[in-house]
Amino acid sequence: MASLVAPAGLETERRPRRALPYPAAVSLAILAGAVLLLLFTQADIRNLGFGDPDDLMRMQEVRDWLGGQSWFDVTQYRIAPPTGLSMHWSRLLDVPLAAVILLVRPFAGQAQAELAASVIVPLATFATIAALIAAIARRTLGIDKWAVVAALCAVANVGMISVARPMRIDHHGWQAACALAMALALIGDRTLRRAAVAGLFAALWMHISLEGIVFTAGCSVWLGLRWILGQERCPFALPAFLGAAAAASLGFFLVGHGGALFDRTFCDAISPVHMVVFALAAAGSAMAVRFAPDHIVARGLALGGAALVAAMTYKLWAPQCGGGAFSALTPLTYRLWYLTVAEGLPLWTQPAMLAFGWLAFPLIGVAGTIYAIRTAPPGHRPVLIDYAALLVIAILIGCVLMRASALANLLAVPGALAGFAPLWQRIKAIPHALLRVPASALAILFVIPATPAFLALAATPEAKSAPGPQHAQCTSAANMRHFDALPAAVLMTTLDSSQMLIYATHQSAVGSGYHRNVAAMEDVIRFYTADDATAHAIMKRHGSGYAFVCPGDGDARKYSEAAPQGLAARLEAGTPPNWLRPVTIPGLRYAKVYRLVD
Repeated sequence: MASLVAPAGLETERRPRRALPYPAAVSLAILAGAVLLLLFTQADIRNLGFGDPDDLMRMQEVRDWLGGQSWFDVTQYRIAPPTGLSMHWSRLLDVPLAAVILLVRPFAGQAQAELAASVIVPLATFATIAALIAAIARRTLGIDKWAVVAALCAVANVGMISVARPMRIDHHGWQAACALAMALALIGDRTLRRAAVAGLFAALWMHISLEGIVFTAGCSVWLGLRWILGQERCPFALPAFLGAAAAASLGFFLVGHGGALFDRTFCDAISPVHMVVFALAAAGSAMAVRFAPDHIVARGLALGGAALVAAMTYKLWAPQCGGGAFSALTPLTYRLWYLTVAEGLPLWTQPAMLAFGWLAFPLIGVAGTIYAIRTAPPGHRPVLIDYAALLVIAILIGCVLMRASALANLLAVPGALAGFAPLWQRIKAIPHALLRVPASALAILFVIPATPAFLALAATPEAKSAPGPQHAQCTSAANMRHFDALPAAVLMTTLDSSQMLIYATHQSAVGSGYHRNVAAMEDVIRFYTADDATAHAIMKRHGSGYAFVCPGDGDARKYSEAAPQGLAARLEAGTPPNWLRPVTIPGLRYAKVYRLVD
């Protein structure tokens, strides 16, 4: 790499003549990581062990599309029929899964084609993320071999294991890829083209999930701050970033929804209000850059005024979104669903060791970056400062939303290596092997991203409300398929079990754990916690012919604890009310099934 200056403390690269070229070396590192992921997830692949209920629902969305459902209609009609559940997901992510299924299905059948897609697409996501991490490391550290090491470290990253291992086909892996692509475009010397590329990936991320708007806002603040302080070499980087985000958002909106939904405002998905706000912010920041004086206060006021206009537009246009996407939840659903979904809560609400497992490695990345900034040549420091700012933004977001910590862990890899590289040189200089070997082992443990998470896992007792092993067997695809022995019906089941029911059978469910499903979610929770008369009325109103629970089900435990005399506790104990009769389904194990008799 002739174009970058390595920070002091990292050895100058002297590549042998026959050294493997950088692209080939990174490709081999990624291939090795993919093989390790395959080995690590063999049991999940064999047993259809999807990592999250969203993976199951994603595959069902793909099935429905391939079965004839409109590209523009992502409603899941087997949840809360007949109207169905309006999903807030992007159809774009169905494309790679559908492509693999269509390619493999003629040779192996539907089931094996779906399995192939559930392995191949996450591995493609992994390869994309690992390549981006390597590219960021190459830009920040300036040395090819450490970029290759970064690609190797990616596979042992708790963020990667969380979002991009085989059988993880939901949207979180592609969200991380978009964020890393944004970071790569914004780190170092900026041009209008690179700022616009970052805006394009910001728009894609927000189209996949509106959670991306927070990191996009953080990047905007950083670009604006650098301009206010007079440190931005490309003054129009912020307008280019915001303008590209607005224009690309419109493009993705048209692709995803056609001419529909322009009259709708959603608090959990890109809507016209978001596109207008980004366009106003782009125009306002462009005017500030063009006309504001060089004085720091005047620049701050000009850019602050543009941000205020954009914020007020959003407030006046979408006042209902002030409380966020979950503001429509009822108190009962908020307490017994939202507050029990750990990944959607802040880190400070989690057990200390769990928070440590998610936060420790990103902080190591920050520490390594600070060391690199202090020792780097002056010309290279802006690159490292950009990287440090984006890493801190990712960490702060992860503190507020635990699942977003996956991005912080992935982005922290180059920073951790920046601290590890000079330490490694000092360790190699230790003359005595008895000291050098254990010091090397400790240093390697220090830089392996998953080490804090494994320490946290070892030190954290099993949560009381966590589903037990019997629940996993009860809700396995192989076991749930036996429900197809029943006539087609709408089943009353806990929110924890509904996705596997939809995926593994042709049956339907009253409700599922998605926030747009507010009324049905409330009814499911009330069914399992209310008195007999209320539960009976709910089941009749939904036309549900059967109810079931899986012993050890996390939701059933929560409902039983909240209402010890409620229906969840009674069904688990095998003492149902007289309007429910036990049903035996051949081959079905563990689940307790009951039929409505009046």
